[in-house]
Amino acid sequence: MRNRIQEISLNSIIIIVLSIGLLLCQNALQNHKSSQIESILYLPSGKYLKYLTLGYNQVVADLLWIKTVSYFGSHFMTDQQYPWLFHMLTLIIDLDPKFDFPYYFGGVVLSLEASQAENANKILEKGIDAFPNQWMYPFYIGFNHYYHLGDPMTAAPFIERASKLPGAPQFTKTLAGTLYEQSGDLNAGLEFYRKVYENTSDEIVRKKIEERIKTILSKQGTDGTRN
Repeated sequence: MRNRIQEISLNSIIIIVLSIGLLLCQNALQNHKSSQIESILYLPSGKYLKYLTLGYNQVVADLLWIKTVSYFGSHFMTDQQYPWLFHMLTLIIDLDPKFDFPYYFGGVVLSLEASQAENANKILEKGIDAFPNQWMYPFYIGFNHYYHLGDPMTAAPFIERASKLPGAPQFTKTLAGTLYEQSGDLNAGLEFYRKVYENTSDEIVRKKIEERIKTILSKQGTDGTRN
């Protein structure tokens, strides 16, 4: 748990825990659920939960994060089914949008482990809103569209967006063009490669891009060279 919890008085934490506990107990009784981990399912959406946190949204987000990790771990070791993981992560993110790790966790685990690529992308889209300069969020969305959803056409613009953000690795600068090619949109691939060529000084990348441009031109039946 992060250091900021230590800054909150014990009485405040007790009030928060009691408030959430009463809500959980009431819903658990109404729905005849006995599992303490599953009881978190009955929390309202994050925007309504904020009214119950007495202004300590970040503290409650931390507590819910611990519950979420426990939920994931228990199911990972048993049935490997995670029907409520997306809901739990959404609660945390709504309470504390600047808590970055749930975006990574949701974007990767929901797709790779829970087979919920579309929900993973919803989490990652929230990550883009909170951290617009973070290249990994659009990259993971593109990856999910390509690898899990089999849609290179939708994946390509996200990879292209990622490639233009600070810290993006060099391979993203050619990957988007490759996805455009695979989707059949050769003109989009060609235009992307040309823009990257004009805006990179890395000779290795430039050489690879030249090769891809020649390949696309050959597919179009054109003998032209790079403009």
